[in-house]
Amino acid sequence: MGRTFTEEPSTWVHSKAEVEPGVKIHYVDVDPSSSGTSGNGKTIVLIHGFPQTWYCWRQVIGPFSELGFRVIAVDYRGAGDSDKPRNGYDKSTMSKDIHTLYKEKLGIEKAIIVGSDIGSMVASSLALQFENDVEALITFEAPIPGTTSFDTATTDPKSTWPFLWHFFFHNQPDLPELLIQGKEKEYISHFYHRLCFDPSFLTDEDLAVYTKAFSASGGIRCGLDTYRAFHQDVSDFRNTLSKNGKISIPTLTVAGEASPMQEFMEDQTSEYAKDVIFKLIPRSMHWVPEENPDDFVQAVTEFLKEKKLI
Repeated sequence: MGRTFTEEPSTWVHSKAEVEPGVKIHYVDVDPSSSGTSGNGKTIVLIHGFPQTWYCWRQVIGPFSELGFRVIAVDYRGAGDSDKPRNGYDKSTMSKDIHTLYKEKLGIEKAIIVGSDIGSMVASSLALQFENDVEALITFEAPIPGTTSFDTATTDPKSTWPFLWHFFFHNQPDLPELLIQGKEKEYISHFYHRLCFDPSFLTDEDLAVYTKAFSASGGIRCGLDTYRAFHQDVSDFRNTLSKNGKISIPTLTVAGEASPMQEFMEDQTSEYAKDVIFKLIPRSMHWVPEENPDDFVQAVTEFLKEKKLI
């Protein structure tokens, strides 16, 4: 079903770039030549969710590189080895970070943007703001603030509300930090196991990576602040959509076959994108690229081939 991630290849290059004064973003840059593959001239940018870092893409970076893509896996602001400022966790700002990184700092004209969970919110905001710099958008497993699906998913008890109770917990000021601090491992473990198809996919070593990242100074606070920005995100998203209109770029949205989010992912994405394909990934729930990396890569590959992007 998946791959065992034993050791990070030495050809994966870790770097940081300053995307605004005083804010540096950490990213992993993998050139296709590192896999002995001639590049196809295209770049995939991977944006993780909560409570993750770039590491959540560990099992799909190699396969994407082998297909000829340059792969950029980021730690968004506040996560992993990126800087942890006290503000800027609205998705408009976070998406500008990523756009500045690949467009201005790395000189990449266009990229395929892939987002998971909170990263889907960032990716969608990026595509709405900078459509001309995006070749395709791939999102999964997140209600997008500003859509009617988000409103329904977070207010209708008959919808996915029980699945998303943490949205409301994380929005409380100070209390979540008080309860989570010193118990990061337990909280992340519960978070992962509650939202998965089969908990055996997450090893002790994987859990240790995330625990270390979110135990760092400011780690949990910054992660929670991405949720506390939802009210601003709703306003920003609707204003941008009203101003720019729906995106026309090829858009794939996926959901885990066992995830209740499959109920609204396609309709939600159609609220802001014209060209939408929806796919279910078997043997997975919320953590799709970690639970079933093989079928995730296959779904993305089929989509990109269908849209003649590879």
